Amino acid sequence: MKDLIKLSGSVGVRGRNFSDDVRLIQALLNRVVRIPWALLAVDGVMGPQTIAHIKNFQRSVVGFSIPDGRIDINGKTWRHLVRLAGESQPAQPRNGSDTNAPPNFPANGKIAWGAKVSTPFKVRVMEICRNLSIAPDFLMACMAFETGETFSPSIKNAAGSGATGLIQFMPRTARDLGTTTEELEKMTAVKQLDYVERYFLPRKGRLKTLEDVYLAILYPAAIGMDPEEALFQRGAKTYEQNSGFDKNKDGKITPAEISIKVRQKYEKGLKEGYFG
Repeated sequence: MKDLIKLSGSVGVRGRNFSDDVRLIQALLNRVVRIPWALLAVDGVMGPQTIAHIKNFQRSVVGFSIPDGRIDINGKTWRHLVRLAGESQPAQPRNGSDTNAPPNFPANGKIAWGAKVSTPFKVRVMEICRNLSIAPDFLMACMAFETGETFSPSIKNAAGSGATGLIQFMPRTARDLGTTTEELEKMTAVKQLDYVERYFLPRKGRLKTLEDVYLAILYPAAIGMDPEEALFQRGAKTYEQNSGFDKNKDGKITPAEISIKVRQKYEKGLKEGYFG
């Protein structure tokens, strides 16, 4: 497995921190991190959050009493990270036109929830994610959440909003994309992915985190906002439509609260029987 991915240089404190290497480490850490640690933005920027994740991994998994926050080529931290990520490990972006592709585009062809969809569906998802620089695991987790884990192109919103399909296209959204929800529900899941790609295309380059990808579906204006900021508040129709997210019942819904359920789908999708 170690041959599938490589570092070009050290990453972390006083590392060389090439952007492709940083994205690779961020993606690998996301594959093994668990709540309460937040998923890292896969943006190639070496910042305090990425260093904190490296140190936490070194302390809790590698066994460092004094973590140094640095991952070296073939070093102890690297070996532990690759071993723990196992078959979940992503591939390093290739040079040339693929430089901006997400580093967790998997060389082994396995992604979150991949065992629950057809091979053509999985291949198309990975193609879309390469084109749009979206992490495949993030998109699959969002579609799993939106469809109740069915990945059905015809599933409809239970609240009667008219939303349909893999990312719950609203009727107006469907019209903006040159189709209708009636047409979408008659499509195969693989064909409907074409419209998923069209939907995300205007947001290319902004979808670095799981929250970003989900907010692009739910409420695009909130992409990149503070996770603790009120997105919807009691009294608004948008709050009533999404009131299930307000777990602490304080009358406001934040991106952090919204991400909890999607994060659960992300983690479930990486488990045995779902990852494939």
